[in-house]
Amino acid sequence: MGHLSLLLATAMLFPGDAHNTIDGYAPVSANPAYSDTTALPHRPHQHKIAYGDDPSQYGLLWLPQKNTESSGSLIVLIHGGCWLSAYDITHTFPLATALARHGYPVWNLEYRRSGETGGGWPTSYDDIQRGIRALPALGAFGVSPDQVILIGHSAGGHLALLAASDWEQLFPGKAPRVSAVGLAAITDIKLYAAGDNSCQQATPQFMGSMPEVNGNAYTEANPAERKITAPVTLLQGELDPIVPRAQFERLGGPEVNRVLEPGAGHFDWIHPGTPAFATLVQQLQAIGTPN
Repeated sequence: MGHLSLLLATAMLFPGDAHNTIDGYAPVSANPAYSDTTALPHRPHQHKIAYGDDPSQYGLLWLPQKNTESSGSLIVLIHGGCWLSAYDITHTFPLATALARHGYPVWNLEYRRSGETGGGWPTSYDDIQRGIRALPALGAFGVSPDQVILIGHSAGGHLALLAASDWEQLFPGKAPRVSAVGLAAITDIKLYAAGDNSCQQATPQFMGSMPEVNGNAYTEANPAERKITAPVTLLQGELDPIVPRAQFERLGGPEVNRVLEPGAGHFDWIHPGTPAFATLVQQLQAIGTPN
């Protein structure tokens, strides 16, 4: 299905106008700003569930809208924001809303981040692991965790790929089937720390140092140096100024599917009105039931 057909389908599922009514998202051009995304309306989550005692240790559950065909897969969504406390879960509410409207239950994870919430390496990743281990609790709301798609944006993509590499260890019994989707994902944190944009400069704050000072921690935190046996899809904007294209090319392995989105920047993936969101939906449909 091409972009035009997917955009038409999205417009039918999300009826909206130029004012972005609460029921939908009007189509927009590629490469929107972060502020364009945070200004979008969204539907509230149905459930908030703590997976720990800290105020940032919780997940929000969006259930598929009634009268939509169930996808059969649960999405675990991990937000980005340079791992910084300044950027919280709220900027992914429109994305969670849109994915639920497409038939996916969405378990959207908040976690401690660098700065005020007391995160950093490995605390932030420990929180993600705890949030994933809480998946069986979603059964109380009619959600089956048997088939999971991990989706992470930017720094959240880094954490999602790490979780995919540790997937079997996260469950004491039989682990759910899993696929991973990185949206402008940071795949090589060592390489990323060497950059000079504002998000790259936040990497040492997250890690506590530069790679030459604490190489062992960077190796442990580096998806590019991990073995990921689950199928992985990497979606990258052609014009992304925050996560360079080199990150798109660093993750190896035969199970990696790469899709470069023409004209897209960094925030297209979390804005449901963009052509990139249509590509995301297309890729999720192609994933189907994880192997």
